[in-house]
Amino acid sequence: MCGLILCGPAYAQPDGVPGGQGDEASTDSVEVDDNIITRTMADLEQTDAWRWLEARRDGVSKNVSVVGRNMDDWLAGEGVGEHSNESYMRIRINQRVGRFNSYHSNARIGGSVDLPRATERWKLIFESENSERDSLRDQRLNNVSTASFAGGFRYEHPERNGWRFNHDIGMRAKIPLDPFYRFRIRYGVDLSDDWYAGFSTRIFYYNNDGWGQDTRVFFTRALTEELNFRMQSEVKYTHDEHLTEFSQSIALYQALGERETMTYEIGLIGQNQPVATVDNYFVQMVYRKAIYEDWLVLELVPQLLAEYEYDWKPDPRVQLNLEIYFFDF
Repeated sequence: MCGLILCGPAYAQPDGVPGGQGDEASTDSVEVDDNIITRTMADLEQTDAWRWLEARRDGVSKNVSVVGRNMDDWLAGEGVGEHSNESYMRIRINQRVGRFNSYHSNARIGGSVDLPRATERWKLIFESENSERDSLRDQRLNNVSTASFAGGFRYEHPERNGWRFNHDIGMRAKIPLDPFYRFRIRYGVDLSDDWYAGFSTRIFYYNNDGWGQDTRVFFTRALTEELNFRMQSEVKYTHDEHLTEFSQSIALYQALGERETMTYEIGLIGQNQPVATVDNYFVQMVYRKAIYEDWLVLELVPQLLAEYEYDWKPDPRVQLNLEIYFFDF
């Protein structure tokens, strides 16, 4: 569950890589903030309101897993037996303040209903955000994607020699209804004792918007037990717009403690229209911590952007994200 909790969609980390590294002043700041958060959470835990909230959360979590177990029985053609089930639901609350587009606030709900005993590997997916149609800039630098509720099924093939495949088919709730299909391939391999290479490509088709594709290649190296280096390249193509976007970034990930990570990242983003050019440079730091058990997660993201759209004027931004997970495993 650590991968689920500590790897958010906009700042996903490589398999087995926990987080980034900063200077001494940044570390001292994190320790002070951590002490404040710890004391605040300890005080909250003693209140009746907090105990009531935790009880409601636990009740919803049990219901989420029950839905997964019942659907799994139906698809597997069985009605008895105890099996592991990893259904979950997530609520993400996002607040962003910056120089341009000064304030943004949003909330999203998403999750997955796990069906482990059905043929091969099935999941019932439901989403209130959709990243395929978002620009590469929004995917990399914004924590909440376009609002668009969708539901469907995911079929996962068993992993073979490092290769993983899955298919999604479903319906997006638009007028008119928008059927979709998504196919994803992932591959990872150890190049040496220290270096790891990963590849991911996704092809998607929406009846109303057409098809597109994005591909990501990354290399990671373990520098120490807590510190990892990552270099990543990504290309996204949207057929209807004949638009190709590309990004390049390097990052340091550091494990600060149990369910606590820090990421330092620098990168650029560009596109081929009207001419092929780089139109965005960014630096960001992502501090992520499970502040209560493993289901309440805080994420603090200071960013500095320089974009062609704003005549390369520096755009300092800060994002504060709160994630609440509902699961019973």
